[in-house]
Amino acid sequence: MNLYDGCFAEIDRLLDGHTPRTKEGFPVWEDAGQNQILFRSDTAYELGGKNLPAVSSVIFTDDAGKVGRDEVFLYGPDLPEIKADSPYARIAMIRVNSETIGSGEKLYSAIRKIEYTRYHINPDGYMMRISAMTQRECVRIGSRALEAGLSFFGVGRLFVDAYRKHKDVENVKLIFITEPGFPYGKLMDVAKRSENITKALDHLVNKLKMDCDICRLKDICSEVEELYKKDFGNQGT
Repeated sequence: MNLYDGCFAEIDRLLDGHTPRTKEGFPVWEDAGQNQILFRSDTAYELGGKNLPAVSSVIFTDDAGKVGRDEVFLYGPDLPEIKADSPYARIAMIRVNSETIGSGEKLYSAIRKIEYTRYHINPDGYMMRISAMTQRECVRIGSRALEAGLSFFGVGRLFVDAYRKHKDVENVKLIFITEPGFPYGKLMDVAKRSENITKALDHLVNKLKMDCDICRLKDICSEVEELYKKDFGNQGT
């Protein structure tokens, strides 16, 4: 599936020259089991707070060369090392099974279900505020959770395990970024592009009647249609 290849390439370009951290066998952080509210008095700091960058994106592939196993990477300070509001990004790179995920409406539905996983994950002491419209994901970090050992690696394992519950998901590479000088604006452009690719796929498979001359997705729809035909021929269109 080549639909998101351009997003993979751009993220790789943005990360080039930045050194990640990763840890093997890090324990999964506890899920609170429900939405939680952290008040200011309970909060150590915010990721993406005070209008700082807060980017969230999910991109898909069926290429094991891009996502070959479950991994969590961190670029920048870990949660115990952050002392004040910080910029933040979380990127989920997900490899799907090309034989089971299907094409057409089935493909679009599967992609959206996998994306929506984030609304059902509630790491204890890690309160996410997500805007699907803007691809922003702000996080409040609880003081008590930090004292108990809250880390991006434990939270990351929780995300990976949740994504892996979908039958079409083979592997997940989860990337957290907190580097102060990272080009978050360019990363946000990638996140918006990824979302527009998914929207264009919806337009394509449902043959929506639109005035393409005025639609803001006109250019990307044409690109997605070409990539879709390479992957699936005329299936589902």
